[in-house]
Amino acid sequence: MNVRYYEAIFIVQPNLEQNELYKLIGETKNMLEKRDSEILYEEVMGKRRLAYPIQKQRFGTYVLLQFRGDGAGNARLNQDLELKENILAHMIVRIDEEEVREARREVSKEDLKAPAGKEPAVKVDDEAPGAVDEEQDQAESDTEQEEASPDEQGSPSGEENLEPETKE
Repeated sequence: MNVRYYEAIFIVQPNLEQNELYKLIGETKNMLEKRDSEILYEEVMGKRRLAYPIQKQRFGTYVLLQFRGDGAGNARLNQDLELKENILAHMIVRIDEEEVREARREVSKEDLKAPAGKEPAVKVDDEAPGAVDEEQDQAESDTEQEEASPDEQGSPSGEENLEPETKE
């Protein structure tokens, strides 16, 4: 058996509840383990804006799984992920052993709850899609206001005198 390293990244529906997200991750891990693959690292990378809409969604929750196996079951895994309705997009690529993340990571609900004064081990961005749009709208309106303000040295109406000055 020729052991190789792979990385599967998939984008999940942004409105999926955490219980459903963990269930989906568990199902994917079970699919890999049935095909004699060993999960080396997993991470919920959080909710992010997509570069372009996928299935009319502008945001998605990214999940990363790194695993070791012979690669024989990757085509079947690809088909199984394609059939999952909550997965917007996915990709499986071969990676070098050096690219495998440091520690094996079990994602659980406890990871999301940080003790007082500490960062959570896994960050899940629960930011609502509207919040990013509001920030962008605010930045655009600030820029428009700056452009619209009259020049301090110009005329009060914002128009500049284009006639050359005449000396008498």
